[in-house]
Amino acid sequence: MNNDAQTCLRIAVSLPVKGTFFYRVPKNLAPRAHVGCRVMVPFRNRKITGYILEKTTQNDEQVLKEISDVLDPEPLFHKQLIPLFEWMADYYIHPIGQIIQAALPGGLNMNPYKTAFLTEKGSNIFDSLPLHSEERKILSWIKDQPEKRIPWPLKKIYGLQKKGWIIVEDRMKRRRAGPLMRKFIRPKKGINLQSIFVENAKLLKAKNEVQFLETVFDFDGTLLSEFTAKFTNGSYLVKKWIEKGVLENFTRVVFRNPAGKIMFPAPVPVRLYEQQRRALNHIQACIDKKAFSSCLLYGVTGSGKTEVYYQAAEHAIRLGRQVILMVPEIALAVYVEGIFRSRLGNRIAIYHSGLSQGERYDEWMRMVRGEVDMVIGARSALFAPLPRLGLIIVDEEHDSAYKQESSPRYQARDTAVVRAKMEKALVILGSGTPSVQSFQNSITRRYHLLLMPDRVEKRLLPDVEIVDMKTLEDAKYKNEMISPKLKEALEQNLIVGNQTILFLNRRGFHSLYLCRSCGQSIRCPNCDVALTYHLKEDKLTCHYCGFWSKTQMKCSSCGRGDLKAYGFGTEKLEHELEELFPDARITRMDTDITRRKGQAFKILKKFSDHEIDILVGTQMITKGYDFPMVTLVGVIAADLSLGFPDFRAGERTFQILSQVAGRAGRGSQRGRVIIQTFNPDHYAISTATAHDYQLFFEKEKELREQLGYPPFSRLTCLRLDGNNKEKTAEAAHDLSLKIRAILSKWPKRGKEIQVLGPAEAPISRIKGKYRWQILVKSKSASLLQHLLNEIERLSKKLLRSSGVHLILDVDPYQMI
Repeated sequence: MNNDAQTCLRIAVSLPVKGTFFYRVPKNLAPRAHVGCRVMVPFRNRKITGYILEKTTQNDEQVLKEISDVLDPEPLFHKQLIPLFEWMADYYIHPIGQIIQAALPGGLNMNPYKTAFLTEKGSNIFDSLPLHSEERKILSWIKDQPEKRIPWPLKKIYGLQKKGWIIVEDRMKRRRAGPLMRKFIRPKKGINLQSIFVENAKLLKAKNEVQFLETVFDFDGTLLSEFTAKFTNGSYLVKKWIEKGVLENFTRVVFRNPAGKIMFPAPVPVRLYEQQRRALNHIQACIDKKAFSSCLLYGVTGSGKTEVYYQAAEHAIRLGRQVILMVPEIALAVYVEGIFRSRLGNRIAIYHSGLSQGERYDEWMRMVRGEVDMVIGARSALFAPLPRLGLIIVDEEHDSAYKQESSPRYQARDTAVVRAKMEKALVILGSGTPSVQSFQNSITRRYHLLLMPDRVEKRLLPDVEIVDMKTLEDAKYKNEMISPKLKEALEQNLIVGNQTILFLNRRGFHSLYLCRSCGQSIRCPNCDVALTYHLKEDKLTCHYCGFWSKTQMKCSSCGRGDLKAYGFGTEKLEHELEELFPDARITRMDTDITRRKGQAFKILKKFSDHEIDILVGTQMITKGYDFPMVTLVGVIAADLSLGFPDFRAGERTFQILSQVAGRAGRGSQRGRVIIQTFNPDHYAISTATAHDYQLFFEKEKELREQLGYPPFSRLTCLRLDGNNKEKTAEAAHDLSLKIRAILSKWPKRGKEIQVLGPAEAPISRIKGKYRWQILVKSKSASLLQHLLNEIERLSKKLLRSSGVHLILDVDPYQMI
């Protein structure tokens, strides 16, 4: 063996395995193997996609496998992102390869598979095999579909190969995302248009032929599809003049622009108010230092935070730095992108999961190639490959949408702070209702607090009124969604021509069907939840797994037909409003309505153009939109979020009420907010009504400190999912005992960690999986991290062959 130094690559593979692996680079691939490129590598008995993290040399005697291929002509990410991926892998205890895979545009992975074809020996023996034998079935399938993925166990396939009947080969499934290639046509070099008219005058007989040639010669390459669309005989003309040697066709990469036209032009730049100027001066000074700093920009709704963001971004770009602006909702990202692009130009990319895979790929490659100064998007924009990053803005930093609830489970806001620190950038966390965690960080000086306590132009915060639904005197109103006070306010608002937003954080028409004979609700067969009735589709739907059935007339438990619908959602609210105000233009905005691409944006555009009088919606309408004609906001059921078994329930209620109230009165008229509730004295509701964040924070802080919940501890949720109820419960109890046994061996520091549970999850079954939870708390982040690594290691042995899967959710937000 040659022990001389050899060029090696440190590679993360796209599999659920920890750590990275070293591979050797063949000489023919070395010039293309750059950090940030994807490679195809042999791993165990198959080929998989890997990501180059480092190029190094190695003298080890260990024989390294070679990479099979380099999949990218240029890197997909810069080396500056690698420390962030490594930190996420350590902190969130997740394989680094899968973190990188999640960060990159979807559809890039080349998926290997096995295919086979018959040898001459296999063809000869085929007819002699018993008709119903498995060997004949496999050979018949391979004979009919020689290039398809083999659906049979590989052990059996390799057995046939050993007999010499088939040859097994590796194939790669083509990626779904990549550059979009389109056919163009252009004049051949040296061809003169006038000479064509002179020399071929007799040939110019077809309809529009002269106009066609003039159009072709006006441009150095025109999309073929444009000619076939513009000229009815376009295909014939293209073919004719290519054959005559006048035109030629070629292919070119086409950029898919997801932004489209600017639908929300930016307001004319305005003079900054004193509070804006103070905040901006500090922000610009931080950007100038080119060092890490973090700010919490606490500005009430309507205080002008967006203008501060814009001028901060403009300042960073002027200094040659790049900017990421993150918002919690896709529709809000599109809204904000239109505003910024109208002022900063087209060197802005938009990036979120609502784009097609091709659009995301194109936007990503614009970033990689340095064609972008600013990226605007939702959670995934955090990973934008910007090598000169100078500023990250996390708008609505309190929003729970920044926590990804599927694997890898990371908090984008917190990870943004880490990225800014690694790349010596400024991070701004902006909110009108800061998270308790972020505000506490400002008190302990981890973040610099920037205050903007007043609305611009000295506008007043909306007047908030409470309707205590328990005290409605007329019995007929007790079962209605709209109280007399809110109904009267709606009527007045319609008369004067202003707009209204009605907020209800529950989808559907009825939230459950209940049997009055046996008391059972109609439940999802896969989840431990009641089915929600949707009127438009006339079906019962599970909002967790997607199961649906036609409306049942009989109880599935007792077989009787005494079913009654209870509860309400946005669909029922819309229906009731249409009956109350038949002449009003009413639209609903929730995920049932906005599933189609661009639908949310169309609704917002219509609302902005005052083509909608009343907008009904869930929390997606509570975000940072600015509609000056909205003077009334109604909250139908303020208590819904208080019922969640979560220590953040009060915080979420305060934030969502304050945010939706902030949509009112952003124009020249003062806004009015009517909140319907059964708990008017709850501190989250009373402080939101009074616009008193400080009082809310003090009460919430006191509760959290007493109970030892974040931000006064670090929390991790260990969730165990399994198909078998008893085995899942047993695994949860066994794991709990193992954890306590580990802590008992840490006499000095074991008591610093508190283990709660195990217990069934509040929703004990989702998508057919039984769910148990164990909560682990500690004031020491490093100690908790050490324990979690121990748990992850021992769980592999403990849960092996049990059919139970462990999910480690660090800093959890949803614990239902």
